[in-house]
Amino acid sequence: MEGSSRSEDIKTVQLLAKGVMEIYEPPLATINTHLKELTEKQETVHCMLTSERRKLEDLQNDAMLDAMLADIATNREQLVSITSSMKAMHKRVQTLQTRATNVEKAAKSRASQSQNQPSR
Repeated sequence: MEGSSRSEDIKTVQLLAKGVMEIYEPPLATINTHLKELTEKQETVHCMLTSERRKLEDLQNDAMLDAMLADIATNREQLVSITSSMKAMHKRVQTLQTRATNVEKAAKSRASQSQNQPSR
């Protein structure tokens, strides 16, 4: 009876680990793709801004230009914030995957230990 319970525990842990992977793996892949796209766009925008800043240095006193530059800085800060949030989420998913693997290994280890011990 106890052996079947261990077997059910292992199956449960495997199903939980599989479920966690099914839940987090697709969004993680999507996040990774989006992160690459955002980084590429950020680099493009950064190059464009540098070029435009050089062109507009003689117009620094123009109030409308100052407002636009402030908006650009705000947007860049938001992009950096999104990037760091995505990296943090990626880290959390990796931690969860590691924990799921460790739980599965522990359950298998317990099951094999209980099978190796003589019944009383």
